[in-house]
Amino acid sequence: MDTGKIPPIETQEIFETLTKGNFISFDSEQTDIQRLHRAIKEDDNYDILFTYFNRIGFQLINGNDHSYYYFTKQETGKKIEDKIKVAYKWIDIYDFFMSYGESKNEYFSAGILISPENIFEECKINTALMDKLTSIQLTKSIANPSDKIKKLIEELKKATFVEEYNSFHNEYKVVSAFEYLEQLIKSIDIITIDEDTTSL
Repeated sequence: MDTGKIPPIETQEIFETLTKGNFISFDSEQTDIQRLHRAIKEDDNYDILFTYFNRIGFQLINGNDHSYYYFTKQETGKKIEDKIKVAYKWIDIYDFFMSYGESKNEYFSAGILISPENIFEECKINTALMDKLTSIQLTKSIANPSDKIKKLIEELKKATFVEEYNSFHNEYKVVSAFEYLEQLIKSIDIITIDEDTTSL
């Protein structure tokens, strides 16, 4: 929709944040991200920004009723295949953290707090969880389980799926953008089912 209105003054900051592959989540602990989220959501700004970015080849995606925003690049038919390649990197990591949540009798999703120390303690009493951790292949091999957990959390933080919440207690908060990862993993299951169906 072209409303004829000009984009908000935060447009450049929004563009720079999203073109890094980051998400802008409403429940971010960072005041700058909270400000950018408000700037996108308020008034007609989402529609204005969608049109503005679309003209230069980017789609501003509204995730889960404006809980988070991210960019997709307009591409050819390779789009699904590229998404699958990205998702495969995350499958084991996602499975590990979801299993950790199950082990703690909670659903691993936006709002929960995690720490490397607590996850490691849970791994020590849950051999199945420790096996999942051991089986995860990283670019650089890490033998120490505690260090490996820290690296996995770093990966989640880098992708803006979690944010530092309490530096003193070394706690991180899962933010709403984590749902994007869930949907990405589910898309592989859907494609696999479709492929199995066509082979019947």
